[in-house]
Amino acid sequence: MPNAKQFQTAEDAAERDPRQFPYGYLIGGSLVLNSDRVFLWFRTIDELVDALLETEPRLHGLKAGRGLEAYQARMRPILDQARRDGLTESSRTALLRDADGRFIVDWWGTYYDLRDGRGMLGRRLLSEFLGEEYRGQRLPAADERYFIEFLKTCRV
Repeated sequence: MPNAKQFQTAEDAAERDPRQFPYGYLIGGSLVLNSDRVFLWFRTIDELVDALLETEPRLHGLKAGRGLEAYQARMRPILDQARRDGLTESSRTALLRDADGRFIVDWWGTYYDLRDGRGMLGRRLLSEFLGEEYRGQRLPAADERYFIEFLKTCRV
């Protein structure tokens, strides 16, 4: 069972302002009953990678001596590549393949990718947020703080 510190670490990452913590991922459980997704935000790619190596596996049931080390050994080369090359789709796909279905990282990138409507998820979120006003444009600056709140509560 995850401890209170691990839950607090994840909760803190979900509440951060992505303008100051621009690197993030969208994560959730792999079971239908645990399908809610949440954005977690980090200051650097290194912090993001550390969370995927240390916090997430523990939150999803892995423990020292009971699968954690094997998970970390599989993930370390993939996440080291992400540190070097950035948060690419090929690395995210490799992460999903080797995570044994414990959790799903649906997206990773920067807040600015979402805000500017880059990628399928960015366009989808802007469309949901702006509604009929969305015509493929960037988020109006006046709406940015509301968009950040939307990211905390949207159901992706």
